[in-house]
Amino acid sequence: MTSSTGISRIIYKPPPLTSAQKVRRARAWAESDVVSRLVTARMHNVGRHRAYPLDAIAAGMFLHALSSPTAFTLAGVTRTLLSASPSDRFALGFPPKTVIRYRPVLSGFHALEDALGVGFFVPHDHELTADPETGEVDECPEGCPFAPASLDEVATGLVQASIPSTWTPPSVVAIDGTDVESAYRARTTNTGTDADDRPAADPDARWAKRTGTDRRPSELYFGYEAHIATYAPEPAGEPLPQLAAGLAMRPGVRDRAGAALGILDALRHVKEVLLDRGYTTSRAENLARPLRERGIAVTMDLHSTQRGVRPGPIAGSLWIDGALYSDALPEPLRQLEPPKIGDTATQKARARELFDKREAYRFTALARHRDERGSQRWKGPALAGHLRCPNTPASMRLGRYLPTARCLRGGNCACGNTVTVRDTDLERDRQPLAWQSTRWALSFNRRSLIEGLNAQLRYQVRNVNRGYFRVPGLVATTLLMAVTLAAHNIERLRGWHLARHQPDPWQVELGEEPSTEPMDRHTWTKGRRRPYRG
Repeated sequence: MTSSTGISRIIYKPPPLTSAQKVRRARAWAESDVVSRLVTARMHNVGRHRAYPLDAIAAGMFLHALSSPTAFTLAGVTRTLLSASPSDRFALGFPPKTVIRYRPVLSGFHALEDALGVGFFVPHDHELTADPETGEVDECPEGCPFAPASLDEVATGLVQASIPSTWTPPSVVAIDGTDVESAYRARTTNTGTDADDRPAADPDARWAKRTGTDRRPSELYFGYEAHIATYAPEPAGEPLPQLAAGLAMRPGVRDRAGAALGILDALRHVKEVLLDRGYTTSRAENLARPLRERGIAVTMDLHSTQRGVRPGPIAGSLWIDGALYSDALPEPLRQLEPPKIGDTATQKARARELFDKREAYRFTALARHRDERGSQRWKGPALAGHLRCPNTPASMRLGRYLPTARCLRGGNCACGNTVTVRDTDLERDRQPLAWQSTRWALSFNRRSLIEGLNAQLRYQVRNVNRGYFRVPGLVATTLLMAVTLAAHNIERLRGWHLARHQPDPWQVELGEEPSTEPMDRHTWTKGRRRPYRG
């Protein structure tokens, strides 16, 4: 018999959704604006009618995803619909006495896939006119909202449809990619054909390398990368449920910057994004510049190629690890090693104390950004009152608790100067917070939320690994992944709120009675165990 010497906490697990609750949520998702647009895009007024309505097929797919399947296949969707009661199938949108068969379900899936691949359009706010002789459609008047929707926008819209209007999302997101291995094997390790010129079974999938973990070493895989966004709270703010906010799929490891921008453009309300080095090593014109033009701040980790000491824009200034400092910064503080992953909290705190000492020597913003000039004015640390410098007499009257620069009086010193920094100056590596400072760490550590979400999808809650999706093609895989993320959001919202004795947002949205069932109680203990001596 053993007893634990570690820390114990109680975990409450809410009861599973009933079949009626699953059906109502599936139907609500299928009636969302984005799904309705996809369905409308594939509706025809001529020819034979479809065996099943497309919105019912979409609801059936969502119902299957809510059932926590071991694999998300069209055969599994068919089995889920066959096991549902006639009343549940009718609530999903199927006509009475419908006989469920595999081929009509597959046909409906392909129709939704085609609509997703083409993308729906934001409708015109005016009547369309055309030249009677050439048939060319006339240009839209100024202010017309008509615009095509990309695959990233539609996929993110499908995910967003699972978040009820009663839940207000924050303006900060973290984005990361996870590999989605194709169920089909490539012919060779090249881009698509073997020596016999036979095409790969999944023509859109590509070879890519995934980073090693404690589960497997670094290796190549054949498939896609799912770029997923999740919401993050303010630093030291109230916790949030780990929800998927957006999705962008890419073949192999390609166009990471474009995938991140695709998600951010679809979300529209984001003001800050948290990114790792897999994104921020992109060229400035591919990521850093578009983010600045969109007014989105970035908190990011720096690759070794982004770090180091470089000359500043004026004499007496230095770029160090993406931030502008006075060269009065002591030599021991210029080349600092960041904390390692295996370091203890105490070791990390001591390492960041050294990075924090740089703050007194850093330039700060003097004026707002001049969009028309593409520049901003910055002031030296002595002028900002963060550093005492003999070349700035007013700063020497500040308290002695501030560090004093070892500048020579009358020497070439930038501590009390102002400088105009152009947007193009080291634009790839700059960020609002100094890299590895305590404030930066508190902000960047929120990115662990997206890593936790990916772990839930891959191992903890679901099993989105090879064989989970068994359809070829980028668009088809994107559709199934979007439905999976949307169903995951439904479950996470319910579990997170009920565990805190708060109403499930979807219960409020659908007008359901509050849940009165007791939650399952589990005790989780962390720490070593020793023999019980009682």
